[in-house]
Amino acid sequence: MKRILLYTMMALVTLAACNKESNDVFDKTPNERMQEKLAAYQTALQGAQYGWNAELTTESGAIYNFHFSFNDAARVKTFADIDTGTASVEKESSYRLKALQQPALLFDTYTYLHILADPDGSVNGGDNGIGLATDFEFSLDTLAADSIKLTGRQHGTKMTLKRSTQADYQAWTGGTWRSSVLFQATGAYIQNYFKRLTIGAKQYEMRINPTARTVTFIWIDGVTTKTHTTSYYFTSTGVEFTNPLVDGTTTINYLANLSWNSGLVSFQLNVNGATAASIGGAIAPISNDVNAPQRWWQTMVISDGYWVSLNGFHVNGVDDAYKVRSIPNFYFLAFFPRFGTDQGITYDLAGYVMLENGGLALNFGSAFSPPVFANGRVRFNYIGDLGDLPADINPYVGTTLQFMDTAGFYLVQTSATSYDMVSARDAKAWITWVQ
Repeated sequence: MKRILLYTMMALVTLAACNKESNDVFDKTPNERMQEKLAAYQTALQGAQYGWNAELTTESGAIYNFHFSFNDAARVKTFADIDTGTASVEKESSYRLKALQQPALLFDTYTYLHILADPDGSVNGGDNGIGLATDFEFSLDTLAADSIKLTGRQHGTKMTLKRSTQADYQAWTGGTWRSSVLFQATGAYIQNYFKRLTIGAKQYEMRINPTARTVTFIWIDGVTTKTHTTSYYFTSTGVEFTNPLVDGTTTINYLANLSWNSGLVSFQLNVNGATAASIGGAIAPISNDVNAPQRWWQTMVISDGYWVSLNGFHVNGVDDAYKVRSIPNFYFLAFFPRFGTDQGITYDLAGYVMLENGGLALNFGSAFSPPVFANGRVRFNYIGDLGDLPADINPYVGTTLQFMDTAGFYLVQTSATSYDMVSARDAKAWITWVQ
């Protein structure tokens, strides 16, 4: 019994020593320590004279750049390289530092970060419901003298802040960043679907995906068509390619000094910061996939399915040029190969699908005889209307007439489940089809 009592007393002495040591180490409450951390972050955020450069990586790996200027009144001013507008107009919103298990930075009113996270896919090109799956509420992971690392609280988005210099900030306010972002704004200036990068006597077709931040180059090497796809990201001096294009002795690492020349109807720029080049429009693909039109049509014949367009035709720089989305209850435009047979003619249908009473209804459409495939194009021959046309028939008529263009259409396969159907007349009208 004495031995047990002795061991118990020794354990109590040891525990008391540990408690004393713990009290020496943690001489403040958890709340006090958290408040000190928040205060340190607040001092750092507002203490950067020229603000903070930020790099954010989306779930798909696309890189976006921001510039933040925080003050001590819970306000933050932001630039972003999302588009030419966000790269040139500083937007003010609010922010909070808050204790949420660990220090957190919350952008709590709508700002440029929210554009990427917006669940409306039409805002950022992402998926409806999640947008680009990025965050605007972040856990603060580490604080160094000139950098802060953060992790998104919902999607785990990684963002790093680095202390900005005066030159960094002036690159935003002076329009240098806007010049870089012009690269993915070519469609706002060049109305042709096909864009060509010309370097001396060499031409490269460029297909830019601003959502994924990738670009595909297509060119002819002798009699061989070659392609190269790479991710890109912006810097204050231009657009960098993560996987440079190599074509014989030509290597393209980055493009710089973009500027629009309205007289030449093209962008002037420098390749690798030195070689003069331009980006202009073209009325035909540099290498036409002659089998694409029939492959597009046959895909739905085999599956007994249909192609879907959410926005109708883009024409002369205008999305939904014929305003099909203004048709009451419009949900999507569908193309059905071999939809039905009338008087011995099997016809295709461009049908208008409506959302009615919680379900989908195919109320009307324009019928076409079997398409003609020739010279790597498809042509449609209109034979009549089906169903009851809406009171305002202008969207329907405009769309039908565009289908009837006798020049026909090229088909550009953009993924395993999508095609762009491009006017062969001038490449200034096209429609996107998805499964």
